Amino acid sequence: MSMNISLPHELKARIRQRVESGMYGSASEVVREALRLFEA
Repeated sequence: MSMNISLPHELKARIRQRVESGMYGSASEVVREALRLFEA
């Protein structure tokens, strides 16, 4: 399933920073990890 979401600029920048740092391969990976941590 594909899903489109809207994020404020600050959150987009944080996601972009994580991907550009090499910690994650894509924005989707960052969001999935964030949701896992949210559920924990």
